[in-house]
Amino acid sequence: MSWFRWVVLWALGVGLGIEAQAQVAPPGQAVPARALRSVSPADTTFADLEFLRTEIGGARVIFLGEPTHGEGNVLAAKARLAAFLQQRLGFTTLAMESGFYSLHKAQRQIALGKSVVKNLESSIFPIWMRTQEFQAVVPLVGQEGLRVMGFDPQLSGEYSTDLVDDLDDFLSDEKGSDAINYDLLDDIISYQADHFAFPPSHQPAELEAELNKTDKLLAKAATASTAARRNEALFWQQCLRSLRALARDYAEHDPSAKSQAEWVAADSNPRDAQMAENLLWYLRQHPAEKVICWGALPHFANRVELLGSEELRAYRPMGRAVKEALGASQVYILGTLTGGGAHGLPGTAGMTVPAPAPGTLEASLLALGSPYAFVSLKHDAPGRQLTTYAFDYQPLAGPWSEVVDGFLFLRNVTPPHLVAADSTAERADSTVVLATTPPPPGSLNPAPNRTGTTLRRGVAAPDVSGVRLVRGVVLDQRSRAVVPYATVLLPGQGKGTTADANGRFALPLPGPTKLQVRSLGYEIASVQSPVGNEELTVLLAPAAYALDEVRVATAPPDPVAILKNVIKNIPTNYEQQDYATEVYRHERVSNFDTLSYEAESLTRLRVPAGYRHFTRGFLGHEDGVDIQMQQKHVLTEQKNGSRRAQIGGGMQAFAFSAADPVRTSPLFVARNLRKFNVKLDSVRQQNGETLYVVSFAAKNANHRSTGTYLAGVYQGRLLVQKRNYAVMHYEALWQLDTANYNGVARKSIGKNNLVEKLYAQVFTSDRSTHVVDYTKGENGRYYARRSVGVSQTTGRVLRIKQPFYYQSLVEMFFRPLPEAGPAPTPPAKGTKPPVVEVPYRSEFWEQYERPGGVLAPAVTK
Repeated sequence: MSWFRWVVLWALGVGLGIEAQAQVAPPGQAVPARALRSVSPADTTFADLEFLRTEIGGARVIFLGEPTHGEGNVLAAKARLAAFLQQRLGFTTLAMESGFYSLHKAQRQIALGKSVVKNLESSIFPIWMRTQEFQAVVPLVGQEGLRVMGFDPQLSGEYSTDLVDDLDDFLSDEKGSDAINYDLLDDIISYQADHFAFPPSHQPAELEAELNKTDKLLAKAATASTAARRNEALFWQQCLRSLRALARDYAEHDPSAKSQAEWVAADSNPRDAQMAENLLWYLRQHPAEKVICWGALPHFANRVELLGSEELRAYRPMGRAVKEALGASQVYILGTLTGGGAHGLPGTAGMTVPAPAPGTLEASLLALGSPYAFVSLKHDAPGRQLTTYAFDYQPLAGPWSEVVDGFLFLRNVTPPHLVAADSTAERADSTVVLATTPPPPGSLNPAPNRTGTTLRRGVAAPDVSGVRLVRGVVLDQRSRAVVPYATVLLPGQGKGTTADANGRFALPLPGPTKLQVRSLGYEIASVQSPVGNEELTVLLAPAAYALDEVRVATAPPDPVAILKNVIKNIPTNYEQQDYATEVYRHERVSNFDTLSYEAESLTRLRVPAGYRHFTRGFLGHEDGVDIQMQQKHVLTEQKNGSRRAQIGGGMQAFAFSAADPVRTSPLFVARNLRKFNVKLDSVRQQNGETLYVVSFAAKNANHRSTGTYLAGVYQGRLLVQKRNYAVMHYEALWQLDTANYNGVARKSIGKNNLVEKLYAQVFTSDRSTHVVDYTKGENGRYYARRSVGVSQTTGRVLRIKQPFYYQSLVEMFFRPLPEAGPAPTPPAKGTKPPVVEVPYRSEFWEQYERPGGVLAPAVTK
């Protein structure tokens, strides 16, 4: 197995044994080396680096390469070099091996004075941004510092999710923009960003058709009267060329899915070619810029075909293309060598660097005794046959001066350190299965989850202080089958999410955090989020002690017949007259990692007889519930923070009026059953009762099947008692029809009408879960005892382009009251009921026994 194939597959998360093909070149005269004082970014005297003025000469582009992406002090050394190049040699742009679009957006935001850190975190691959060593680069960037750009056609960072919306915004003024299928573009581009592959649900021709429409509009925009719009149109033209190349590479080669036997070095050629094109485009657009390129040395190399590897003969790195385009004097390629130490993922012990063989360049540099040194191949060893381990620690022999211009030597290397270490975090408990440690990063791809068809899992590592996205999957402990739509909660903290149909979830968390994972028919699992970037595998144990599966000797019951019997027995099982209940409500709303609102209240809720529609039916003419708040305690309220428990479309999980779905959901109306797919999941036993577990899903989530508008998904499960067909437990997933909603929002922007006010934002996702437990009351009828709604809503406000990531939790506990009391007097026609302010009464809340237990304190950073 050649080094290059191993490097690439290493980057894809596949560990392979190899045999280096290259032979060590015969030892000759030692290559002259210059000792360096330091590689620490804190050393800013730079006296030991002044020789680089002559070494680099008039080069406009300098490539700073690294052996793999797993050497922390190499990153630090490169940071010091970048500072020298900026402050002494006048370099003005930092070009990263990260997304072309994402870093363009980051640069625009930084130019407006926005946070450098946040913008780099939103655009640069975390293999750099999540390390302590790379943080020394951040102060170099800014309005008065280095510009940033990305040359990688791959999509990196959170900003990649804005690409289609930003393209839509840019073209919205051009005639014909409405003909572009932005939803299709978003589907394809989002999939590529997430999976590093072309989506199997689409064809490349579909993408080409939409991009062709876009090309015509961009050509018009490129002739606009203002220079700013012309320049931005030129960027978008190059961005779409880059996206085309990426999509063709994914569709034709699918590099992420190739096995070790299938992979060859030339499979990286399309990406390298496009990286070169993106960088050269930037240089043409900014002729005065001098550029520092940051990434992997194999990409930056020149004539690798001279190194004696058969596989390398067909490989064309971006460095070679850039040198050929600009001329040798305009490009300087700097690599890194080491004589020992370890390399690997941030926060790990890493893998041992192999000891260099006698006669190699590293062996001769070790003999010098200096911890740091510089070797000029360009000036001191042109054409010399040398052997080095510069590419992923595999020995390769050849005229290295044709491949790189110089080497920075470090006696030892160490893996990077995470931005913040954790010394007290506990390990996750036995419910969580931690993945085995993968190989350290290879040199060719900084992107996470690069495999596409299989999940690459991270290694347990020290915690990062501050919020990061934790991903996981929920499985059945016995069968290892996925558990769809499980609820993932932070107990008492108002945060949570819902797993998708494949059991997967993602949740931003501030370090190791206790989680509660629950799903119908399983024991509640209490786990802890990981201390590193590993994926959680949560195993839910079937509630065998309480729910024992029943063997049905005859044909299983018809699920539609079960639901018909549920509906038939509703008048007997549930209150049909006016009734009142006391409701304790606890709600929390956060945006990103900031808790914006938290409150608890005690309310008297009166429900009129015949109440069925939480939206009050056609045109709101039906009687609704009467809400009389009696006590209120606001624990947190941020200025300008949202007080709404649900920003998107899933209010069914949060409203008082929708807390009893047996009463309000169209699922429990006989004529609506044909609108649902229903399935009997199992027949079980609980405390001597036979229970049916019935799943349902709206065939078409419209107003008639959901009771509301703009729903895209409505599905869930019921626990039905066989004896009387009472619903004991209800669990549902609601998902906003974001395509429909966003389409209306985009068309309405700038019209200054009511529709624009109602559709002021676009959503990336809007999901909410609603779980209700029923119990029998003293009057023999069942009532909703507890209702829990959890949501996650992401998107941005259109006019101000402000992103949001709302997380909401509303938990309500109900206690039936003896009498409903008289119906409230309706307000006068044309008026609204007065808003009654309820003061905080500390003496009440100090004595009140909350049905859900004592509230947990808010999480602070």
